[in-house]
Amino acid sequence: MLAKEAASTHDDHTLPAEVEGNFDVANQAQNLLSLMNDEQYQFVAAPYLQSSIGQHMRHILDVYRALMAWPDNDFIDYDARRRAHPVETDFTIAQAEWQVINEWLASVTPTSINMALRVNGEVSLTHHAPSVTASTLGRELAFVASHAVHHFALIRVSLSAQGIETDTSFGLAPATATFCREGN
Repeated sequence: MLAKEAASTHDDHTLPAEVEGNFDVANQAQNLLSLMNDEQYQFVAAPYLQSSIGQHMRHILDVYRALMAWPDNDFIDYDARRRAHPVETDFTIAQAEWQVINEWLASVTPTSINMALRVNGEVSLTHHAPSVTASTLGRELAFVASHAVHHFALIRVSLSAQGIETDTSFGLAPATATFCREGN
């Protein structure tokens, strides 16, 4: 059984909510990875899932890496992927990458949250249709956290298929957690 996720070490409510939420995501990922072994990390829960925990983790990390590459790049490119990268099979690489994400999050300031940026991404399954959209750092921080939680929910399916129990908040959307806390 996975240990309960520790309370965020970043409970400083002076942090922008988008940063605080991403620290929560990073803490959940790091807690999960600290309890994994290679076999669990590489397991594919077929037929329910087509990807291993490691492949989901790589994808989550790629999205964070795309965001962290801005402003060195002209835009955020969420389509930049490292498919078949060793992070998919070696959870210690993922642990190191989450540490880098935590360090980057600690550098985000309240004033930078509203910085304008551009996001590039594919939007069609039937033909090449790139889209460049205006956004802000805060909006993209909210997106990467939500995206990670979505993949955590899929990872939870894989853990369940392996008989591994998780904390009830793993893969749970923040709005759902609030709903549950309020006794609804």
